[in-house]
Amino acid sequence: VGIAPKFLPHVFERFRQAGFGLLSLTIGNDRVFGRPELALANLAKVYAVVARHPDKFRLVYGTADVDLARSEGKLGITFNFQGTNVLGNDVGSIEVFYRLGVRHILFAYNQRSLVGDGCGEATDAGLSRYGRTVIREMNRVGMIVDGSHCGHRTSMEAMELSTAACIFSHSNAYAVYPHYRNIKDDQIRRCAGTGGVIGINGLGEFLDDMEATSESMFRHVDYIANLVGPQHVGIGLDYVRDVAGFWKSVEDTPDIWPDNQGKPNRHTKFAQPEQIEELAELMCRRGYAEGDIRGILGGNFYR
Repeated sequence: VGIAPKFLPHVFERFRQAGFGLLSLTIGNDRVFGRPELALANLAKVYAVVARHPDKFRLVYGTADVDLARSEGKLGITFNFQGTNVLGNDVGSIEVFYRLGVRHILFAYNQRSLVGDGCGEATDAGLSRYGRTVIREMNRVGMIVDGSHCGHRTSMEAMELSTAACIFSHSNAYAVYPHYRNIKDDQIRRCAGTGGVIGINGLGEFLDDMEATSESMFRHVDYIANLVGPQHVGIGLDYVRDVAGFWKSVEDTPDIWPDNQGKPNRHTKFAQPEQIEELAELMCRRGYAEGDIRGILGGNFYR
């Protein structure tokens, strides 16, 4: 979200060079791009970049496109929404955005939305009736239900209602570091029970690491892998290009980003794309099987 078009090719190429096969771009969220027309404008930016660089990038609509992109040495690009305000309170827009390449949607960006409570709310109200309708439509078209940023009860009810595997696209383990953006063991177990995946987040504030090191990411990988099995772990790096701009937005919106247990959010670093190699090396050294490492690095989300 918010990457100027002139920077997109550079960012995409950096991920491709780091060995990534698929990048899920947030092109709409509750906070900034919370209207359908703004999401469409972001989609248009990315479509234009891919059209100008067909030798490097490919739009992805399914696993066959992931395979094709990999065989061609290209980076696959797909999309997500961090919040449901972007739907414009119109369930019918879910299928439209699905056809344009949006493949997962989380329901509430920390704050309460029409669908349910976010993880930053003092209440824990769960899904609304509208939210239940949204999930049924997402299941119908094939959109993946995403619990990141959602309140505890909202995510649990969403996973209970969904008839397809659910994900937490970029969330860490609360048991490793108790932050309201991290998820608890019952959420992790419920997600695994759906056949889903938890993507480990690379933001240092959620890792409890100012430097956002690969070792800190591995602690969350290892905890969740031991809790529910490595087949339910992935990488959701949550990369932000403009780190200073991100932290300014956090400071400017304390209603969206409240203190964590009375302590202000620290201006930490973000993990970088190139750290994926370090993370793989750490898993090798800790005795993870090759198949499990391949799963965590992408195979589990592919499934």
